Amino acid sequence: MGSNNIRAKVQKGLARAINKTGSSSSELIYLIEKSNLGGNTPLDPPVITESKVLLVDAIFKSYDASLVDGDIQSGDRQLVSNSDVAIEQGNIIEQGSVRYIVIDIDIKAPTSDVLVYISQARVQ
Repeated sequence: MGSNNIRAKVQKGLARAINKTGSSSSELIYLIEKSNLGGNTPLDPPVITESKVLLVDAIFKSYDASLVDGDIQSGDRQLVSNSDVAIEQGNIIEQGSVRYIVIDIDIKAPTSDVLVYISQARVQ
């Protein structure tokens, strides 16, 4: 089975999980992308704009309470998302009015093709 087939199965699995656990009024999950449209000097200061990128088939998962220690803090959540949008450490994730910062990432890529991102997200 090729990586494209496995990736499609991962996406279908995440979509099924969302359909089973979510509702039509569930808040969507977005990656916040920031762009500097200005300069970097006092005469031409930075103008930072934000745009939202929908993370299709993304789902949050809580950590088991027994895992909470120095690296995983109370309130941290796992974000499982497909490979359509690359997630990087330091990214901002938004769901409703809550913003999270990506602390760590576990990229599931048995070959060079990314199948899924599992991110540790912390409330900002």
